[in-house]
Amino acid sequence: MGTGEDVLYLSRLAVGCRPGRTGRAWDRCRVGPFHADAGLTRVGSGVIAPAEPMARTPPTHTSLLAGRRNKKRLLLSFALVGLLAAGSATAWVLVRHPHGAERVASQLREGASRLGQDGAAGPPWGVVAVRLDPAGAGRPISSLIYGIAAADASVVQRLGATLDRSGGNPSSRYNWVAGHDWNAGRDWEFRNVNYTGRPGSAADDFVQTTLGAGATPLMTIPTMGWVARDDNNSTRSTKVPAEGGPPVRPGSDAIAGYDPSANRAATSLPSFARKNGPLLDQPDPNAPAVYQDEWVHHLVDRFGAGQNGVRYYAMDNEPDLWSTSHTDVHPVRMGYDDMLANFEEYAAMVKSVAPHARVLGPDVSGWISYFYSELDRGSDKFATHADRARHGDQPFLPWWLQQVARADARRGSRTLDVLDVHYYPQGTGVYSAAADPATQERRVRSVRSLYDPSYQDESWIADRVMLIPRLKQWIAESYPGTGLAITEYNFGGEKDASGAVAEAEALGIFGREGVDVAAYWTYPPPDSPVGAAFRLYRNYDGHGATFGDQSLPVASGSSDVAAFAARHSSTGEVDVVLANESPSVTAAVSLRVAGSRAYSAAQFRVEAGSGRIDQVPMASPSSDVSLPPLTLALVRLLPA
Repeated sequence: MGTGEDVLYLSRLAVGCRPGRTGRAWDRCRVGPFHADAGLTRVGSGVIAPAEPMARTPPTHTSLLAGRRNKKRLLLSFALVGLLAAGSATAWVLVRHPHGAERVASQLREGASRLGQDGAAGPPWGVVAVRLDPAGAGRPISSLIYGIAAADASVVQRLGATLDRSGGNPSSRYNWVAGHDWNAGRDWEFRNVNYTGRPGSAADDFVQTTLGAGATPLMTIPTMGWVARDDNNSTRSTKVPAEGGPPVRPGSDAIAGYDPSANRAATSLPSFARKNGPLLDQPDPNAPAVYQDEWVHHLVDRFGAGQNGVRYYAMDNEPDLWSTSHTDVHPVRMGYDDMLANFEEYAAMVKSVAPHARVLGPDVSGWISYFYSELDRGSDKFATHADRARHGDQPFLPWWLQQVARADARRGSRTLDVLDVHYYPQGTGVYSAAADPATQERRVRSVRSLYDPSYQDESWIADRVMLIPRLKQWIAESYPGTGLAITEYNFGGEKDASGAVAEAEALGIFGREGVDVAAYWTYPPPDSPVGAAFRLYRNYDGHGATFGDQSLPVASGSSDVAAFAARHSSTGEVDVVLANESPSVTAAVSLRVAGSRAYSAAQFRVEAGSGRIDQVPMASPSSDVSLPPLTLALVRLLPA
C-alpha cells in the first residue's frame, strides 16, 4: 500500500475494525473430536466436553482470529464426529479449528474472463457470446491448486483432490515421536488430546492414506518449540491470560503478569529444530525432548522424498497468532525478527535433511498479517505499529521475502520455495452458511478480491485486496522465482448455489492467475453444491475426467457470466467452465471457438443448489448453453 492507503488502513484499525469480527469468542473455541451438539464424547482414556459459549467480547479482546476462525465452527460442527470413524489418518490433519499497478490492471483486463473482446462489459442478457481460441497462448495450471485438508482417502478420490494438507492450531504442538499427542491450545482449554483415539503414528497413517489416494501430502512442521508431552485430557494449562503481549524485557518468554514456565512443564516437552547426534527413525518415546530434523528424516526414510513421497513442508501453522492460539506456552507476540529467525532455523533444517523438499512459509493467518506483525498490535490496535516502523515501515511480507532472499543468497541455496498465506473473505456473512439473497450476491462478488484491481472489498477492509496480483508483485520485487500458495481459503455457502459459484470461480482464477498451491479448508462434502463445483474441475463424469492443464484466454460478453477455459496438453481437448452469477435471470451462452478445427461437444451441468453433476445433451459446439440462475456448466470440446 502507498502512504495514503497506509493511513486509511491504520485509521480503520484504530476504531476497532477487525477481520470478520463477530463479537463472539466461541467462534474460535471449539476443537476436538465431538459434534457441536453431541454432549460429552469419550476419546481414548479421556473425556472431552464441548466448550461453553463465552460472553460477548469487547473490541479490545484479541479477536484477530474471529473472521478466519469461523472456519473452526463450521469444521467442528459437521466433521469431527465422523472423524473418529474415519480413522487416525483423517484425524491427524483435522487438529485445529475454524489473507506497476497499471501494468497489473492492464494484464488483468486483457485476460479477465468476464469482459468482451473490446474490454467493456457486454449486454447482460440475450445470447451471451463466450469467445476462446483453443490454440491461444496460455499458462500451465498447477495440479496442486485442487487441494483440500482433513480428508480421508474416499473423499480425496471422489473429489479428485490433488493435495491433502495437514495443519491447524494443534499441529503446532504435535508430538511426532509419540505419534498421537497434541495440545488443543485455546481451541479447547489448552488441554492435551489424542484426536485419533488410537495408538500409533497418526502422521504416518495420514501420509500413507494420502499417497494411496493418489494425492500429495502437505506436512506441517512444528516450529514453536513446545509439543504435547502426553495425550491425557486432564493435562492442561491453567491461569492462562486472555491474550498475549510484548515481552517483559527483550528476549524474555514472559509477558506482564504471566510466565509460561509452569504450564510448559505441565503440558509440554521442548522441541528443537536439530538434534546434536545421529538421527533415529524411532526415537525413545521417553526422551526429554523432540527433534524435528529427526521427523523429516523419518518421513523421508519411510516414504521417500520424490514424486510418490513427502515433498511439501509448511513451517508451522500461523505463527503470527501463537500468542493468541497458544498463549499458555508462547504468550509473547511475534515480531518481524522473530518470524524471520524462526523460519530460517527450521526451513534450513528441512533442506539439510531433504534437499529436494519444497518449503512453504510463513503461513500467516490473513490480511492484517500481510502488513504488520502481531507485536505491532501494541496497546493501540496497530495505530503506532512500532515494530513495522523499526523495519523501515515496510509491510511485513515484502520485508520478510527480502530478508529470506538475502539469507539464501549468502547461503548459496533456497530455503523458501513457496510463499504461503491464508485468505478468508471478510464481508458480512460470506464465510458462513448464510444463503439470504444479499449474502449470496456478496459471496459471489467477493471472489473478485482474489484478482480484480477495481473491486473495493465489501468488509472492514474497504480497500482493493487484489490478493493474487498483490502477492505476485511482492514476490517479483522481493524474491523472484518464489511460488505462491494459498493453503487455506473458503468462501462459505457450502450447501448453497452461491457457494458453488464462488468455488468454481476461485478454482478457475487460481489456474488462470498462476497460483502454485491452494487448499480449501477443510473439504467440501463431495455431494454438496460446493463439492460438485470442485468435482467439475477434477471428476466431472464420475470417472476421473478433469479440467485441462493449460489455461486459455477466454472472454465473456456479459459481466454476469464467468468463463474459464483450458486445453489438455496431451490430447488437445478443450474444457470451458461457465458460471451464471445472476440469482434471477437465465443466460443463453454461445461458444465462439476460433480456428478451423472441428470438435464434438458434451455438456456437464450443476443446477443451482444441487450436489450432482448431470450430463445434458449438446448437439455441437455452436449449440447454445442454457444457464439458469446460479448454475454451473462444463463444456468439453473433443477434437473430431
